[in-house]
Amino acid sequence: MDTIKLTARIREEASKKNVHKLRKAGEIPGVLYGHSKDPVHLAIPEHDFWTILHNATSEHLIIELDVDGVDMEDHITLVRDVQHHPVSGDILHVDFQRISMNENIKVGIPVILTGIARGVKEFGGILDQGVREVMVATTASTVPEHLELDVSHLMINDTIHVSDLVSLYPAIDFLDDGNINLAHVSPPKKLEVAEEHEEGEEGAEGAEDGEEGAEGEGAAEGGEEA
Repeated sequence: MDTIKLTARIREEASKKNVHKLRKAGEIPGVLYGHSKDPVHLAIPEHDFWTILHNATSEHLIIELDVDGVDMEDHITLVRDVQHHPVSGDILHVDFQRISMNENIKVGIPVILTGIARGVKEFGGILDQGVREVMVATTASTVPEHLELDVSHLMINDTIHVSDLVSLYPAIDFLDDGNINLAHVSPPKKLEVAEEHEEGEEGAEGAEDGEEGAEGEGAAEGGEEA
C-alpha cells in the first residue's frame, strides 16, 4: 500500500465548542496516538482528507502525517478509525496510530471480486459477496491496498471462504475465521421458486395419501362392526 501525505496542525482545545469552530473553518477533529507517547489532538483539512478517502478502497490507510511542532520520527501513521455521522455521512473524527514500516500491524483489507462466475454467466445464478473486508496481520510495508479474488470458476452453490485466501497470499496472516463466506453463487430465483413449488406439491400429496388411508381404515372398522 502506497503512503499518502497529509498535513495537519495541533488542536489546542478539545471542547465541543472548539469542534464547531473547526468544522466552520473546514477542518475535522482527530487524535494521534501510539508508540507510548501522549495523544496529540489534531485539526485536519476536511477537503484534503475527503479527497484521500474518495481515491481509496479502504479507510484503513497508511498516511505520512506532517504536524508542525510534533516529533513524528518517520511520520508514518495508520488511519485506525473514521467516525461518520449516521445520517449525513459527514466525518466526525479521525484516529491516527503511530507505526513504523517494519512493525506488524492488524488492519482491515477490502476484498474485491474479479471475473464473472460460470454459474452466473452460463446458468443464470446470482453472485453474493459475503464480508467485504478481512482482518490481517502483516508489516506496514507489505500491507496491500486490497485483495483480489477471482470468482470466474464458481458454479451454482459454490462458495469461497477466507481460508481460500491463504494460498493466494501466503505472506499475510489472516485473522478472521477461515469458514467466513467471501463469495457464493446462489441458484436463479426461478429455480428456487420451482423447487419450493415441487416440495409443496409433494407435501400435499403426502397429506392426501394420509387422508385416504384414514378413510380406508374407518371403512374397514365399520365393516367389522357390521
